Amino acid sequence: MSDQYEQVRSLPFPALAAALGLDMTRFKRRKADWQGYCPIHQSKSNNNCFAYNDDGRFHCFSCDAKGRGAIDLAKLVKNIGFKEAVEFLGSVPPPDTKTEPTRAPVASDGALQPLAKDTWRKLAVACPWLEERIPDAGIRERYGVFCYNNPARKSAYSGRVMLPVKDSAGVLYGYLGRDTSGNPDNPKYLFPKNLPKSRFLFGAAELVAGTFGPVPLKRVYLVESPFCVMKFAMYGLPAVAAYGWSIAEEQLSLLCTLAKGIVYLPDRNKAESCAETLLRISRHLWVKAPPLPAACEDPESLTKEVMLAL
Repeated sequence: MSDQYEQVRSLPFPALAAALGLDMTRFKRRKADWQGYCPIHQSKSNNNCFAYNDDGRFHCFSCDAKGRGAIDLAKLVKNIGFKEAVEFLGSVPPPDTKTEPTRAPVASDGALQPLAKDTWRKLAVACPWLEERIPDAGIRERYGVFCYNNPARKSAYSGRVMLPVKDSAGVLYGYLGRDTSGNPDNPKYLFPKNLPKSRFLFGAAELVAGTFGPVPLKRVYLVESPFCVMKFAMYGLPAVAAYGWSIAEEQLSLLCTLAKGIVYLPDRNKAESCAETLLRISRHLWVKAPPLPAACEDPESLTKEVMLAL
């Protein structure tokens, strides 16, 4: 028999936590669980005794409270009966799972599947942090970057700057979410689950589209950050980012289709770790790895004149 209360029972934990007034800063995402303090016995300092799984199962390893689904947790937290819990949770907006950019669809054979719809872009909001960092609106539009906010979902992505993860043909597979709050307890980046970033280079689609001329280009700058790619683009310079300083074999193969030569500019704190990466690139392309100027920690802060001089 179908469960007439299934929609209420299956509320995702962030939405349930918001309805119950829980402090989400005391919870961490660990695989398929939300782990944190116990909302039932209100543990004061223990932020690891309670776990709420995506399938609804929850358990406190301290007070041994357990159950399954939003109704069970609401009953225990608010000390109410089943009917009252259903009525209470019935006022919580149901989640629109189609607009949560956290998971890349995977086919039964394991092949990555592109996103069918970019429905969360309609929830783009103004973001002074992004506008200050990338002041050129045309560049933000070209690379498809925006700030996402969906208060109804209490999403971990709300308030983050969304950076498209596309293949070289421009097909969208997901979004990398960049935190803008400055809260050290928040992960700086959220990358879609099941989506191997080793297959993608931020900015590759724009190069293939001919923005800087036909590929392979004579010279492409290889940097760590998508924001650095956009900063270089503001100055008319072609760049791609590997979502970090290391380069996977798939990314190296893609680089070979984009450029004849690479100017490799990792952040200063990674410069000494790049010898192996430089050697691998040099087997396929000419490569230059000039040191950053003194007092410069990140190539994003360089002026156009210094970029060209490198």
